[in-house]
Amino acid sequence: MKKYLAILVSLILLCAAVACGGNNGANANVEDDGIDWEHMSQEELYEMAKEEGGVVKIYATTTDAETARKKIARDFPDVNFEFVSCDTNTIKSLLERDYDAGKVNADVVLVKDASGEIYNGLVAYDILKIYYPAAICEHIDPELLTYGMPLYSTFNPWFYSTRDFPDGPPIESWWDIVKGYNVDTKSYKDADGNDTQYWNVYTKDIKGASYAALWAQLIIDSDALFEQYKKQYGEDLVITYTDKLQNNTFKSFPENNAGVELFWRFTQMQSFEQADGDAVANAVDLSVNGPTIGLCSASKLDNRDSSGMQIGWVTGLSPYTAQNAASYVYVASNCDNPAGARLYINYIMGGDDGQSGCYQTFDKLGHWSVRDDVVYEKSGVEASEVGLKAPDMKQIYSYFVSVQSYWDLWSSWRK
Repeated sequence: MKKYLAILVSLILLCAAVACGGNNGANANVEDDGIDWEHMSQEELYEMAKEEGGVVKIYATTTDAETARKKIARDFPDVNFEFVSCDTNTIKSLLERDYDAGKVNADVVLVKDASGEIYNGLVAYDILKIYYPAAICEHIDPELLTYGMPLYSTFNPWFYSTRDFPDGPPIESWWDIVKGYNVDTKSYKDADGNDTQYWNVYTKDIKGASYAALWAQLIIDSDALFEQYKKQYGEDLVITYTDKLQNNTFKSFPENNAGVELFWRFTQMQSFEQADGDAVANAVDLSVNGPTIGLCSASKLDNRDSSGMQIGWVTGLSPYTAQNAASYVYVASNCDNPAGARLYINYIMGGDDGQSGCYQTFDKLGHWSVRDDVVYEKSGVEASEVGLKAPDMKQIYSYFVSVQSYWDLWSSWRK
């Protein structure tokens, strides 16, 4: 009954706005439930959330969402909020299970989606809804709004030893990573069997969604990689992987693709998979066997301050450093507290002015604000200097499983 009262309240508010001529064509933004959520203020959402009377459940992959829950509970005390900690795979399976059972438990979902699994598997099937508060979206690059409401930007960078390279990152493009590849032998050994690989490479699991998605994005941007190679070496890239393709139902790569060539060369490097990002950061810091680079999440730069490691991010790579691995926040379709869910999202995004909420809660090392009127300062470098690429979730989704499969196959062929 309370849910229907909340909808009635919202319709009254909407009619009043239209009657006053202050809604600027809001009818074009009315959702299937008849409510113009995008133009409602926090106060209007609060009144509706109180009428709903339920517990707003927040499924999130970051504990910062719990910090935000405590803050919103102080500012809007008549609505109950509950934080549920989940990883991305757990969130996806829970939502799919609830959807199949016809019972929705979550109200808000805060999750990363580097691989496009959330967008293509949940949003596209209306299991999750995207809430675009109009006043907030005016301050966000439209390109970042394609696949959901982005909360903040982050990335998975290459790390290097600042002890060994005090003048800055020792690589300038993705082709520098595969330095030493022998086109004739299609490996990192020359005709006499001598090792030619330059870098010691440490990574987390390349088959993990975030890392496979990064390689998928590079495959999508083949033209840019072709151009970068020609610019860097003054000659055309030689494609050497064509006879290594074993395309089938479960994996499929295109021919004559610079991103696939880069990935092939990377699979043939001797690399060392680590259990977590801290181990990757430690290996880069030690660099015991010569020049070393490592791939893991940006937050592991924290080890520089907490453990005294001499490590740094590689930034400014050409054609771009990494995929913009934004965290997104959604409303669960048919949830019990649609107004409470949107109140929470509006609040954590900072409200209309960036200050009416707790957007600064998410200002951490390796995070960047997606709002043009709010600056995150804890990373110490602007996102424009890092060089992040807005992802193409639809194409990434079509490639990242092939990246995972070909990683297993091709890395097993290292010489």
